[in-house]
Amino acid sequence: MRASDAAIRELIQRVDSLVIDVLSEAHRLAGENKRRTIMGPDMAAALEKYLGQRRLDWNELAEEIIRQNPTELGNISKTINAYIQKSKKS
Repeated sequence: MRASDAAIRELIQRVDSLVIDVLSEAHRLAGENKRRTIMGPDMAAALEKYLGQRRLDWNELAEEIIRQNPTELGNISKTINAYIQKSKKS
């Protein structure tokens, strides 16, 4: 595949603009949390804002859940149990 110089320049310009927007949003989010360091959740939220959210397939979702710390796993479990209880009452 070939691409013209103009096409590549346009791509680079748009990607640069996107990077600036994402970093600015992540910086703002870190500031809201009284931090001077951009952390993973700040970047994830900024990327989601500008690029949207991708739906995970079941395997990706399971991998993401397994990576969580024990506290987050407990919160996930409580949420699932609350959903199941609510569904039973309906």
